[in-house]
Amino acid sequence: MKRFKAFFQLIRLPNLVFIALTQILFHFFVIRPVLDKGHIISSLRGHNLAILIFATISITAAGFIINDYFDLNGDLIRRSKSVVIGKYIHRHWALACHITMSLFGIALGFYLDFTSTIYFLGLFNFCCTFLLFVYSIALKKRPLLGNVLISLLTSWVIIVCTWCETLGIYHSGNIVDASKITRLTLMYAGFAFIISIIREALKDLEDIDIDRKLKYDTMPIKWGVNASRVFIIVWMIVMIGALSAFFFYLLIIKRWIGAGYCAVFLIAPMLILFFKFLKAKNRKDFKWVRSKIKWVMLLGILSMLIIQSKY
Repeated sequence: MKRFKAFFQLIRLPNLVFIALTQILFHFFVIRPVLDKGHIISSLRGHNLAILIFATISITAAGFIINDYFDLNGDLIRRSKSVVIGKYIHRHWALACHITMSLFGIALGFYLDFTSTIYFLGLFNFCCTFLLFVYSIALKKRPLLGNVLISLLTSWVIIVCTWCETLGIYHSGNIVDASKITRLTLMYAGFAFIISIIREALKDLEDIDIDRKLKYDTMPIKWGVNASRVFIIVWMIVMIGALSAFFFYLLIIKRWIGAGYCAVFLIAPMLILFFKFLKAKNRKDFKWVRSKIKWVMLLGILSMLIIQSKY
């Protein structure tokens, strides 16, 4: 039982559940209403959506494993009590799990390519696997590059759902408001990107002393703590500004419930975290902000239940 628990800890099970929830909500509450209105059969109908989700979480889990595999020394310093590889799971088994889950995710992508109207998914899954490997061995030690890559891959979790429907949307003879799907895809993907890049930058600030010992070259080490703080502040302002603009837009079109949700569950928490970060001075403060901002991401994803595709 300890090994099973350790394995679930290694693959970050709550994160995988969150990814699955994101793709389910985006498919059923953003994409499908538009497709159904245009009488277009979804490429992710039936078991195809489940296959896409399994492919995504398999590649993500493999990324977590290989990241911990190469960052074992750092994890022994950061969180020695929660280290799994070498304690509960042998390094060879961890590497075998990474390879197996990566190949499984890629294979599922090619399966959808050959059995549905989806195309290039297998290639995209291979690219994601490769980029996660490169991140683990090199980019995570570099300023900004690793942060941007992880943020882009986070937003890809949403974009890939739209990509899978591209053929049906743009090559169907039926009338469908493709611009509405594109608009919502960019909105949620942009939201995921910004939240992720803020969290990654906060993590670099949080681990600056440990990363310095490990001779990493992260943003606060390379450019300084003040520059990193400004970087985070700017992205927080961008997020608050974008949410505020969307709030006023919802008011204009009289979507009162959506506007209320945006104000209470998105703008207000971001403002609180913004002012908390301005006062943050040490690792504990940075960790607190980072741990709370993930809840803003969850609330943002849950807004699909309120806003849907009617806005």
